[in-house]
Order: sequence, then C-alpha cells, then structure tokens
Amino acid sequence: MKKECHFLFLFVGLLVLSGCSDEHFENMTIASHEFKLKKNSITVDYTASFENIYLDTDMAISWTTSSSADRLSVSPSSGIGGANINVKWQENTAAYDREATVTITTPQRSDLTLTVKQGQKPAEFVGTRAIVGNVINGERDSVEFFFDKPVGAVFVSSASELYYIDDKAEKIDEEGLRWRLPLKVSKLGNDIKLRVDYKSASDWKERTIGVSVPFYQKKFLLDEEHGWINNTTLSLDKQSIWIAVDDWEPNKKRLVQLSLDDMMEMKSVKMPYAATHLCMNPYNGLLYVMGNQDYFCVVDPAKGEIVKTIQIEETSPYAHPQYPTNYASEVAFTKDGFGILRLISDGSTGMEWRYIDSANGDKITLSGYDTEHKFEHLYVNYDGSRIYASMYPRLYSPMEWVNRQHQKPVEVNVHPSFQSDKYYAGGNLTDLQMSPFANKAFICTAPGSECVVSLEPLSYSEVLEMEARGSKCAWDELTAERDYIYQICSYDGCLELFDMTDGRGIFGTHHRFIGNNEAKSCYFLPATDQLVVTSYDGVWIFDAAAMKAKKM
Repeated sequence: MKKECHFLFLFVGLLVLSGCSDEHFENMTIASHEFKLKKNSITVDYTASFENIYLDTDMAISWTTSSSADRLSVSPSSGIGGANINVKWQENTAAYDREATVTITTPQRSDLTLTVKQGQKPAEFVGTRAIVGNVINGERDSVEFFFDKPVGAVFVSSASELYYIDDKAEKIDEEGLRWRLPLKVSKLGNDIKLRVDYKSASDWKERTIGVSVPFYQKKFLLDEEHGWINNTTLSLDKQSIWIAVDDWEPNKKRLVQLSLDDMMEMKSVKMPYAATHLCMNPYNGLLYVMGNQDYFCVVDPAKGEIVKTIQIEETSPYAHPQYPTNYASEVAFTKDGFGILRLISDGSTGMEWRYIDSANGDKITLSGYDTEHKFEHLYVNYDGSRIYASMYPRLYSPMEWVNRQHQKPVEVNVHPSFQSDKYYAGGNLTDLQMSPFANKAFICTAPGSECVVSLEPLSYSEVLEMEARGSKCAWDELTAERDYIYQICSYDGCLELFDMTDGRGIFGTHHRFIGNNEAKSCYFLPATDQLVVTSYDGVWIFDAAAMKAKKM
C-alpha cells in the first residue's frame, strides 16, 4: 500500500512540471536566490574608520556602488556576485550628528542601501582662565573653564592639603561653552591644581581632566638644589631682571639674568661671595654687586662677567678700632656717575658712607659727614639727579639728599603737623619708593602706616592705617595724573593698589608665594603694564592692567 502511494505522488508532480513554461521556470529559480546586505544600518562614533559589509548573493549578478556624501567612500565600485563592501568614513568635525548612505545598484533587483549614522565629537576641554577678584569690593577669585562644544555639567574638586574644593561650576553662557567656579581661597602667586569632571551635551558621558590654574602670568622658580634669592634689580631697559642667588655651597653663589619676556635664563655669573645688594649704574650701564665684604665686584651685563673688583682700603678716622666700617653694603648713583657708597662694620652696628665717582674711575673718597648724617638706605629720585637717604635713627627727619653739586647732605625737614608716631619718623621703615614723575616718596612703616611725601614743597598725604611689615612697593609709571602705588605685604599676604592722591585702596587681593612668602622686591613694567614681584625662591609677573581695571 505505501509503495502505491509513492508512485501516485511522483506521477502528480511530473504532471505539474510538464504544464509549466520555460519562462516561468526561470523566474522562479531567480526568486529563490539571495541579494541582500548583512547590515542595512551602522552607527559609529566621530572618529575616522571603516567597516566591511558583506553583500550576500549566490548568483553572478553584476552591481555597482555609490555614496551620498564625499566624506563616505565605498569600494569596490562594482562587482559580480557576493563580495565584501568596504565602507570608509572621515572624522566628524561638525557640532552635530550626521548620516550618509551607500547604495548598491543592479539592473535585476531593487537598490540596496546602507545608512551610516555618525555621532559628533564630544566636547573637549580648551583651557582655563584665572580671574583675580577685588577683595575691597567683596569679589572672590574665580576660575573659568572653556570647552569647544556645549557641556551639560561641570564639577570641580581638588586634592590639595592646602585647600579643599568640591563644587559644581556655574554656566555663564547660553551654549554651555564657558563655566565659572568662584573660589573660597585666593592663591595669587601660586598654582591651584583641580580635577574637572564634565558631561558633554552630545552624549552625556562623564569625562575627567586634571588642570593646574596659575594666578599669575609668568613665573620663575628656584628649587632647593639651586639656592635662594638674596636681592634683585631690573636692567636699565626693564626687559630683564638680575637676581642674586645664594647657596650653602660657595661655588654656587651667582648672579642670574632672566628675560622678563619668557622667564628664561639669559646669563649666569659666578660670584666669589653671596651678593646682598645690586645696583645698575645709569652712567656706565654696569652692575655693582655688594656682598658685605671689604671689596665689591662690577659686572658688565652685556658680557655677563666681572670686569672690575674694587677694594675698600682707606679706613675712616671715625671708625671703631676693632670693627672698622669697611664692608660694602649698599650703593646708589645719579645719572652723571656720582654715587654714595654705604659701608658697615663686621661684628657691630657701625655705619658709614663715602663718595664714589664713576666719572673718575670709581674713585672712593671719605665724606666727612657720616657721623652727623647717618644714612640708613639709599634711593635715587625720578630723574636720576639726586640720591636721597633715610636717616638712622633720627626722628622727624625722613630724608636727606646729595648729588655732585651738593655733596653736603640737604635735609628735608618735617613740618610740625606731621611729627607724629603715625608717620615715617615714628615707625620702622619697611620700604621707600621714589615717584617716577616728581620728587615724591611713598613711605611704608611698621606697624601700621603708609603715606606719600611730596619733597618739593614738603607735604604729606593722608596716612593709610595698614599693616606694612614686610612690604615692598612700586609706583605705576603709566598713571602720571594719580599717585597709583602697588604694595605687597608678606606679613598678611595682601597685594593692594592704592590711589594715594585720595589716600585709599582701590584694589586688593591675597598672595601665597612658595617658600617663606617673603617679598624681596616689587617693580612696575611700563612697556607691558605688568607687576614683577620677587620672593625668596621665585620671580612672578602679574597683570597690573587687570588690577587697575577692577579698581573701585
């Protein structure tokens, strides 16, 4: 019975096949074969890459390929039968997602398409900007963060032992390209190291970067292996600064010239002693280097070498027999080469000053006035015509002056209305800076007062009741119509800009220098409107223009 059924089915099948035409048979054969891509869509990131997509067909069908965009290439351009189609795409630099298609065409079938969806590049961190606040206005320092594409959120934290930060930054533009974080600590003169976590608006994936934010424009640091800074002076053109580097090892005591443009070392001069005072002579352009020795060296800044050594040979008849005052401590010159050389004794508090004449081969002669007029420190006035000196330990006589024409000291008398312990004569001098425009002096005393003395005619500004211990100061040389003065104080970490014409502070911030925080000197650079501050182990340049822009 089973055998008869098999023959019956075979017979029916033959009848069906015999009734079909040849054309119909061919069509049915083609329809049964594959012609398709393994993928019809792929999603990729922003980077340039490629992928092989297999064209599946088991017949010898001819086909061609094309792309809807130049950024999307496909190969081979044509073929017969099954093959790997190589699809290659370029990096997406646009600020949006994009897509393009690959088309495979054959005359015998409908077109096949492959859609390539490419995401945009996530936001990248561009940089930071430190914004110094004005503490007089209650404005805190802050840091701005910049991104090349919109960012949805920015979180900032720190890993420092000196300060703690864990805050969300605030968006300061509509696109989300700029963000700001107000700081609870001020670090002018230092770097703040931060961890920044941000989420790109393109994919909302969190990314992390580490940044170091400088609250200064430029800096130069000495590490422990290279000594510390004793004294500094600007070059005559104010394009570089000379620093006196001391060290425990005698053969490492030297002078270093730094470029104020890039803070790179220009010259180094090995010294036979630790330099304690530097003076640029405007008459001959040479650098005079004191070191509390019975001689001193003269350095040619252009050559970067010692060109002369001057011995202190003659002893003053008024000198102590056991402790003669023959150790060079300080020197100052007028523009015509007339100078005052201040000497001290080794082992006592004896002081003496003499004349030195660079127009006559740096000849040194006794003054004859040193017992009556005891010069403590020397200052040159605005046009280089006079040398002013503070007195020790006189009361109510802030300064005396000398020059080539008046070699006997001329006393600047104090008006009785200023004979108070609030003024210079009643305090301990911490710094005195001469005005670049007139015969004026900004005087810092400790504790607690600063004022401007107009020397011709004599008058005083109002006293600022400020803690001035450790102060170093500089006049602004671009603001002739106002007495703008920068003061940096090591004692309480303040850097302030005073308008002494009105006797008030107009800008203030804080500093935290590396090392012992002691400010060695302060200079103004008129060519770039910047402030140079030196300390025990570094040189910093600050934006003075920005400070003036934030004034009250």
